[in-house]
Amino acid sequence: MTSEINIDRAALQRLLDVIGGDPEDLAELLEEFEDATPKTLEKMAAAASSGDLDSLRISTHSLKSNGRDFGATALAELCEALESDCRDGTVDDPVDRVAAIAVELDRARSALAIVSKEHE
Repeated sequence: MTSEINIDRAALQRLLDVIGGDPEDLAELLEEFEDATPKTLEKMAAAASSGDLDSLRISTHSLKSNGRDFGATALAELCEALESDCRDGTVDDPVDRVAAIAVELDRARSALAIVSKEHE
């Protein structure tokens, strides 16, 4: 089985264009994403466990936006669905949903590491 790189390269290129095309700046943004996502995921897990849908929605929105910016489409879609369900108050199994997002986040981070080496 081959490892699929699940990153929308056009989105990543748009981000690179927005920041002026400097690969070092992109690498810095990716590093910030790497540093921030564990805390965001912790907030999401805590909110899911406690049933705090408002906090879960806010954290999920943040991760969704970052996922979109970096071309992590599958991650952004999972986050968007959870964010919408939080807004509507219709979240079934929020802990499981956050766990699924965590798995996709790991996939996205691995894929971004590979793709970012192409921009060095």
